[in-house]
Amino acid sequence: MSKPESIDVQDFPVALAGEKVGAGTGRWRALVVLGIFAVALACYFWSGWWRTPERLTEMGYGAEAAVAIILMMSFAWAFALPASAFLFVTPLLFPPHISTLITTAGVALGTTFGYAVARWVGGPWVERFRDGRLSRFLSRHSSFIALFGIRIAPGGPHGFVNYAAGLAGIPLVRFVAATTCAMAIKSYVYAQAVHNTVGARSLGDALNARTMLSLTAVAALALAGHVLRERYHRQAA
Repeated sequence: MSKPESIDVQDFPVALAGEKVGAGTGRWRALVVLGIFAVALACYFWSGWWRTPERLTEMGYGAEAAVAIILMMSFAWAFALPASAFLFVTPLLFPPHISTLITTAGVALGTTFGYAVARWVGGPWVERFRDGRLSRFLSRHSSFIALFGIRIAPGGPHGFVNYAAGLAGIPLVRFVAATTCAMAIKSYVYAQAVHNTVGARSLGDALNARTMLSLTAVAALALAGHVLRERYHRQAA
C-alpha cells in the first residue's frame, strides 16, 4: 500500500485567509460597480432624456449634443439598455458622416466598459450569462470576422454580447475592433436611411426591407467566411 500523503496543518490558516481576502475583494468590487451604476442610472433618469429623444433635438447641432449622445450611448451599451433611439435621433441633428462618428464612439466606449465589467469585475447579474448559449458560442467562434458578422447583423442583443465576450475571455482589442468596424458601417447605413427618409418617426420607419436584407447578407457572408476558415484550419491540421 502506498503511504498516504502528509497534510500540513499550518497551510489551513493561509488558505482560509486567501479565501477571505478573495471574497472581500469580490464584495468590494461588486459594491463599487453597484454604486457607479446607481449614480449613472440616477443621472440618466434625472436628465429626462430617457423619456423622449426629442430632448436632444432641443440642444441642436453642436459639441454639447454630440458629447451627450456619446455618453448616453456608452451607458446604454454597457448595461444592455435600448439604444436604437440614438441611431435615429443623431442623424436628425448631424450629417450622416458626423452622426456615424458620434454613434460609433458611443458604441466603442460602451462595448469596452461592458466587456470589462463582465471579465474583471463580475457579479450575479453578469455570472448568469457564463453558461448561456451566447457565451458558449463566442468561446468557440471568436475570430474577427465572426465577431464582425454578429455585430453588423440587424437587431442583435449587443449588450448581452459584451457580457458574453468578457466571460468567454475573447481578446479585448479584437472584440472592440470588430465591434467598431461593424457598427461604423451599420451606423452609416442607418444614418443615410434616416437622412433620406421624410416623415419617419422612428428608426423602424426609416429602414426599408432592402437595407435590412443588405446588412443581413453582409453578416451571413462574414459568418460563412468564418466557417470556411475554421474548416480549412482543421483540414490543414
